[in-house]
Amino acid sequence: MRMDKRELKWEHMLAGITSQSAYLRLGAARQLYESASKLPFGRPSRVYLVGCGDSHYCGLATRFAFERWSGIPTEALESLEFSRYAVESAPPDALVIAVSNSGRVARTVECALFARRLGIATLGLTYAADSRLAQTASMVLPWTYEDVGFGPGTLSYLASLVALYAVALRLAVEAGRLASGEVAQHLGAISATGDDVERTITACRPAAEELALAIQPTRALSIIGGGPNYGTALFGMAKFIEAAAFNAVGQELEEWAHEQYFCTGPGTHTLVIAAPGASADRSREQLRAVRDVGGRAVAICDSSDAETTSLADAVLPVIPASNELLSPIVNAIPLELAALAFAEHLGRTMLGFDDTRRQEVNFRQIFDSAIPGAGDSALTTGRA
Repeated sequence: MRMDKRELKWEHMLAGITSQSAYLRLGAARQLYESASKLPFGRPSRVYLVGCGDSHYCGLATRFAFERWSGIPTEALESLEFSRYAVESAPPDALVIAVSNSGRVARTVECALFARRLGIATLGLTYAADSRLAQTASMVLPWTYEDVGFGPGTLSYLASLVALYAVALRLAVEAGRLASGEVAQHLGAISATGDDVERTITACRPAAEELALAIQPTRALSIIGGGPNYGTALFGMAKFIEAAAFNAVGQELEEWAHEQYFCTGPGTHTLVIAAPGASADRSREQLRAVRDVGGRAVAICDSSDAETTSLADAVLPVIPASNELLSPIVNAIPLELAALAFAEHLGRTMLGFDDTRRQEVNFRQIFDSAIPGAGDSALTTGRA
């Protein structure tokens, strides 16, 4: 997210959504893969995907792609969890991939700093090639896109996903798991989701606007997804919070039945990401459970999937990706559109930043938080 364009306009968020199809079709994945091919990754024994907020959720969304393509055990951790805890037991031949669009998030910079002090290779993924993260990590892979202005991250989230997919493919080659032809097929599939995104936007906008009118601001809303789309569910939660200051809950598909189920009833909404794949059957069971206790069940799925849509009160339609591992690209779109429509319906200001004090405190907490021992070159662990 760029910090130099802070006009609070909903057009910025909409532009970030609608520009995603072109970003994909114009070959961002291939460009990032080619750039990643020039970096000395080697063959790490373990990969850590670290970040905060959207940058953490994109790690959760892509971690299975890393493991299935490269065969390397991969863990997606929130930045503080890595920098203050997991770094101490990380193997010296690991690779830490730190994601931050601004490159300024203190906890994520901290991950790169503390890992490097232990001799662990670090890769900074960022929009800002001259940022503190880029200067701290041992390698950097910057991405670019047309800045659409300040707002809840949409295009920036997609860029993060694509960059991580590109790195996963490069590691798969390094590990001898994928040949060049197979990589080309995966890169082509990522680019092809640009058409899926465009068609999803067209199909989903009316449904998202209808849903926005139905959501009750005083009742609970949960977004749930499994596998690659657990991260998507959390990302959707973030968009409702950032856009509408609405305290939505993101939850893992199975865990909803153990927790938020007990808060589900008349007037509540549960958005279930029902992508084709290993957890589709469980998604259907959860949709049925929502309705059985009087809640409103909303399926994020292919509108031609009659088995799933029959279990839902409403559908946010998507054009499904060819591979479940790539489904987070498309499944984020309905959540972005619904959050935007809901915020506009309520007349909310994005991020609550019409309150300058709220913005000031937020920036202090995220960008200006102190990094323990940052001035001590002799420090070798994450502890102050």
